[in-house]
Amino acid sequence: MKFSRKKFRELAEKRKMKKIYDFIREIENSWQIEDARLEMLENFKMCVELVDNSVYNCVDKNLIKKISADMSRREFLEVGAVLEREHKSDLRDSDIPGVTVEKGDGRRSEQSKLPIYLILDNLRSSFNVGSIFRSAECFGVSEICLCGYTPLPDSSKVQTTSMGTADLVNWKHFDKTEAAIEYLRKKGCKIYAVETAENASLLADVEFSEQSAFIMGNEALGISEEILASADEVVKIELMGWKNSLNVGVTTAIVCYEVGKGLK
Repeated sequence: MKFSRKKFRELAEKRKMKKIYDFIREIENSWQIEDARLEMLENFKMCVELVDNSVYNCVDKNLIKKISADMSRREFLEVGAVLEREHKSDLRDSDIPGVTVEKGDGRRSEQSKLPIYLILDNLRSSFNVGSIFRSAECFGVSEICLCGYTPLPDSSKVQTTSMGTADLVNWKHFDKTEAAIEYLRKKGCKIYAVETAENASLLADVEFSEQSAFIMGNEALGISEEILASADEVVKIELMGWKNSLNVGVTTAIVCYEVGKGLK
């Protein structure tokens, strides 16, 4: 995928944004092929700079300046997630059908919150975040910390997937995951990173008898070494299949259930 300056300028603004979105997908798929990646990153930056500024009305221009041949995959994902969100905000939200609250919802008495907290470390998918809000509300999570470019509850896709629960769970946004960890430490939380690391303890073997916060990482990149090192303990779910990881929304639901049943 490649564009000349003239060819890209001639596209309509919405068409440009569609191509930016396609570019992000192609660069990600070709990341391990260095020559292709470097060429596409150079062309990608030119194309981004040619999109009308009004399209990026909430994008930090310094973020766009980060696009370079020597950027890491994590840095590219940070840029891509923001631009991708801008593009998707103009699309029809038709990929998930609308849902209504079932008649049985809302009949329970006000449930008490459990001393469980979640730290979402730069998650990319609005649908995963919405799913996590839904699980968090069902299992009585006290608060969710949304970090970095993790989509916020004001996203229409988060609202749709959460099925009405995004407004029922306490949450805060932090620019950096480290700040969320510090915030919860001050609340007296022990910090657990949920990751398939060699030194990880099995979730089912750990006794959670105090306030606990769980770091849930980006599916493509996992939790960074720096964030893992800041956790008090690394835990993982015991798996028995060929695949060694689960969707982050599914993982969060299992963690909430497993920890919650021991606290009731």
